[in-house]
Amino acid sequence: MNRLAQERQNQSSVNANFGLQKQLPIWPESVRGGPNAILRSALFAGIQSKKRQIIGKQTRPDKNLESVPIASQDGITINFAGMQLNQYDADVFFETLHRARRQPMETVCQFQGSDFLKSIGRSCNNLSYEDLEESLQRLRRGSVDLEWKVNDRQYRFSGSLIAYFVREKTTKTYKVTFAKEILTLFAPASWTQLEWDQRQAIKGKPLAQWLHSYYSTHAAPFPLTVAFLHNKSGSPTTLLKHFKTELNNAFDTLSTTLGWSVTWNRNLVTVSRNPSAAQHRHVAKKIAKTKRLIAQREAQDKQREQQQLGLGRNDSTARSTRQDTLEMFSTGQLLDQLMKAR
Repeated sequence: MNRLAQERQNQSSVNANFGLQKQLPIWPESVRGGPNAILRSALFAGIQSKKRQIIGKQTRPDKNLESVPIASQDGITINFAGMQLNQYDADVFFETLHRARRQPMETVCQFQGSDFLKSIGRSCNNLSYEDLEESLQRLRRGSVDLEWKVNDRQYRFSGSLIAYFVREKTTKTYKVTFAKEILTLFAPASWTQLEWDQRQAIKGKPLAQWLHSYYSTHAAPFPLTVAFLHNKSGSPTTLLKHFKTELNNAFDTLSTTLGWSVTWNRNLVTVSRNPSAAQHRHVAKKIAKTKRLIAQREAQDKQREQQQLGLGRNDSTARSTRQDTLEMFSTGQLLDQLMKAR
């Protein structure tokens, strides 16, 4: 079996094993797992809590809200109905997933409210407990219908992000349950490890947090327009020039706090950040795979050329093209080409 066939077999094995999974992937303690389809959308909007709105369409007073489309990156479709979710709800969702990752879905995940609040960088007072309970209610009551595609395979999640929760008033113990369908959000190549200390360092700055989440899903992000980020972050700001000011402030926070490099060209912004170890491995695998494919094609071209020489013809154009391509992929252009194709 050649190397390419072996890789395909390995990927098929990963996909097959995923179908048998009963619990989330076990990521390190220093990170939190986040589904790419959510991180690349406005489901957890980059807005202050006071700017929340009810999302959905009320067709009849006696009917539940009908879900409406949520802005998302190409290849992702999201419909949502309920109270708008923001980056505080994202903190709660990611931390709850983190605590539930070591046990099968549909079993109760139990934790102390004080410990949970410390993990998301909040004080342990009555207001914080109220905020936490209200967030869990929003996550439970909101209706999400999400579709995305990875490696030519279509995935879908439909339901609430949290299936059930209860808070014991006296002990301030929380019991949370996720539906087993939540595992679909963590299908192979469908999720990202978020650096938790970085996210907590920009706590209270929702647009900066949204940008951190979005850019974390790309090892080498390509330039984006202000209009794109305005749409995908769920910003309620009407005028783009006003949003650009907000965006500038958010990027300033990311630059000073996390060391991001941000370059503006009118309404186009380019971001450079240090990819995580997982992203380095992801890119390295793509580079190795691409070079193997090019080498295989070059060998085939050489074989054809030898056959043609035997017939008295010499056409080295294909071989030359493959060599030029290989040289291009041996430079820094390779990373850009690969990530633009994502």
